[in-house]
Amino acid sequence: MSLTNPLESLSGLVLTVVSLAQLAGLLFSLGHALRVRSDAFTAAGKQSKVFWGALLGVSLILRLTISSPLDLFGVIASIAAIVYIVDVRPALNEILRGPRW
Repeated sequence: MSLTNPLESLSGLVLTVVSLAQLAGLLFSLGHALRVRSDAFTAAGKQSKVFWGALLGVSLILRLTISSPLDLFGVIASIAAIVYIVDVRPALNEILRGPRW
């Protein structure tokens, strides 16, 4: 009978969940950034579409190739996706939606 450490299994599960959430956030952010018109970024007072596309694209590539979800590149990739989702995306959606009456 083989006994495994239950915390080892739990830590593997947590790492898998964090990794999947990180990849989903990066894919969602990059997809949104690529679909939005470039002039909306300027109108919202945010960095350019090229900046966000490059940042999120490089973050995704690094995350998929050499990075772990919890190392330096993984944390930077998570921060980039979170900033885009929480700050940039709502500002872009407000610009694209137009004024509310």
